[in-house]
Parts: sequence; structure tokens; C-alpha cells
Amino acid sequence: AKNLVVFSHYPTDYFWQAPDFLARLRDSSRHHIEYFGGHRHSTDQYSTISIAPNNNWLVGGGGGWGCEPEKAGAPRQEGFVVGEIGMDLQINTYPVLVNTRICCPLN
Repeated sequence: AKNLVVFSHYPTDYFWQAPDFLARLRDSSRHHIEYFGGHRHSTDQYSTISIAPNNNWLVGGGGGWGCEPEKAGAPRQEGFVVGEIGMDLQINTYPVLVNTRICCPLN
């Protein structure tokens, strides 16, 4: 397969003590990897450990149960990720974010 789409409960930063695992997620010699982890309530790519040249997302945001608190330099982002596979089999991903004042009114 040209692409591997991986879904996990945990984002890549949970594997900081497993450098061999992270190295395999970074290896693009046989596949392009799109990794989607959850656990936290945010939708972003800045709070995870990069697996470049492959791609990963934290996708746990959308309000409802809870929202991550605002942090300096890290905007609160809630929503979901769209993934599109083109005719050339390239994967394009992008977030669709919601207004956090609506989905996280108490935070």
C-alpha cells in the first residue's frame, strides 16, 4: 500500500519513551503514514511529536465532554479533520474548526 492511515487513542507525544516506535512512524521509505490520535480535547498538530516526513494529528476536540485550557502560544482548537485521497493517491488533510465560545462556553 502506498498509504497507511493509522487511528490510535493516543497522540504521538504519548510515545516519547518509545523512540523506536516513533522512528518507524517517521519512516516513509515504504509508505506514507497519516496518524490520527485522540485522548486530549483538541484538534491540532502542534501539541504532538512530529513524525515528519509523515503526518499526524491530535483529533479529540469538538467540545461536549470537555475542552483543553488555553495555553500561552497554543490556541484552543476544537473540531475535526477531513482527509481526502486524490486520484493520484496523495492524502490531503485539513482541520474544520468550530467556534470555541460555542462549544466550550464554560472554559
